[in-house]
Amino acid sequence: MTDEGRTWLDVPEEPEAPRQQEALPASDDAVTGEAEAPSESEEATEPGLAELIAMDLVVPIRASGSGVRDASRVPSEGLRHGQDSRGSFLAAFTSHDSFAMYGPPGSDSITLSARALFERADQAGERVIIDPGSTAQVDVAAGVLPFLIAGIDPATPDALRARRPLGALPQLEAPASIPEPFGTELQTALTELTEVQRAWLLRAGSGWTVGVLLADEAPLSEFDAVRNRLHALAAEHLGSRRELIVTDLRGRALRERYAALGKPIYELKREQGFLDRIFGR
Repeated sequence: MTDEGRTWLDVPEEPEAPRQQEALPASDDAVTGEAEAPSESEEATEPGLAELIAMDLVVPIRASGSGVRDASRVPSEGLRHGQDSRGSFLAAFTSHDSFAMYGPPGSDSITLSARALFERADQAGERVIIDPGSTAQVDVAAGVLPFLIAGIDPATPDALRARRPLGALPQLEAPASIPEPFGTELQTALTELTEVQRAWLLRAGSGWTVGVLLADEAPLSEFDAVRNRLHALAAEHLGSRRELIVTDLRGRALRERYAALGKPIYELKREQGFLDRIFGR
């Protein structure tokens, strides 16, 4: 079913009778005000991104008519998707009332913590829309999911400095060679930056970029420390800090883009345990 080019995907095989609803929910780029405006008492309040992580969300699923479901047993492929002009998205709702009004007719639902839903979406590289079609609709881009999962408000200045959308990077490619002593000094610095788990060095247009993957528990201030250290190396050995882009690779899509172009220049080696030594791991 569609409405002005918007679609609910993953239609259940045996849908229940549709709820009375004049229009399907819209996405972030399709809320035009054509629906009847809610009264002041009914008007929803848009939750902040930082508040979302502490919420439980109602998530429509593909199966229908089978009653209450164990959310842990519903795979990510079983969650319902919507589609708009920007592509598909995972839908979730802040309450059962919102789900009843704006959700896909005839669909069952499960309740997931926002963190659990965001982790699933991040693993699949998908965006999430909260309360699609309502006045309080929130579009959670795939690039901010890692910050929300880590409990970080992506709108803070530190997070804004760390976030770098795919389209903001120059053309990336594996380097044919690495200038010295920059390459050696970079390896040394990465070894000393204990929160760095892996790092990739690529050409970025006429310059360079280092993508760093930090430990899951590392605060954003640690990324600032890594970036400042590497920019100092660039100023000393490449002529200017502007010759080196340092990127936080918390986001899955951006990390995969770096990894697809070559092996890491640095990878933290974990200490071998007793069984590792026995089995030669």
